[in-house]
Parts: sequence; C-alpha cells; structure tokens
Amino acid sequence: MKIYKRQNKVICELDFWQHKNNCYDPEEEKELTHNLIGIIAGDECSISQLNDLSYKDDQQEGMPIIQTWMEKDEFRKLCQELGIDCWEHPICSKCGKVIYGCFTGNKKYDKLCFDCEMELEKKK
Repeated sequence: MKIYKRQNKVICELDFWQHKNNCYDPEEEKELTHNLIGIIAGDECSISQLNDLSYKDDQQEGMPIIQTWMEKDEFRKLCQELGIDCWEHPICSKCGKVIYGCFTGNKKYDKLCFDCEMELEKKK
C-alpha cells in the first residue's frame, strides 16, 4: 500500500492482487488471488482486505480499509466496476444486528444471532 499527497488530495494505492497462501503447496503460492473484498454489514459498506486461506480452500473477510456511506446498490455497482466480489452479512430477524459468521433460525425467526438464540433458549 502506498499513501501520498498530490496537490490537495491524499491518494491511497491498494494492491489489487496478492499471492495465495498455501504452505502445503508451494506451487500454488505463486498464483495470484484478489486482495480486496466489498463488505455490506447493515448500513455500512466497506472495502476490506481479503484473507486468502488457500491451504483450507477458503477465504475470509479481513480488516476494513475504506469505510463508505454509500447506498447498498451504489456500493454493489462500485464493486462490480472495480472487479471485486461483494459479500453481504445477514441481519438478525429478531434484534436487527449484523450477524458475523454462523447463525441459526427457528419457526418464528428466519435468522438469529447468537445472543437472541441464547435468549430464546433460556425461555424454554
């Protein structure tokens, strides 16, 4: 990453590609994969680093690099123009919080975060 000032603008250059991370296959580490991912989490849209986990045949969301306040459709369009994938986190149908990771559901609620699931379990 390079950050510099040109006239009245601060410019941040981000690497579009990264080498795959597979300690079990050194040949695969020569291959390139995306370095960035678009993330929609409720009302927040960000461009985050993509953590490559080729050794597990997986990828995961890394730290946010650029936080935007764009509308979801506008952000999806930007990701498409940039040529990066866009992931959207589900929302808990009981409390409305963003769900990071796994979730469950039941007959009444489509998606439940961990806290809401535990709350319902205590009532049983």
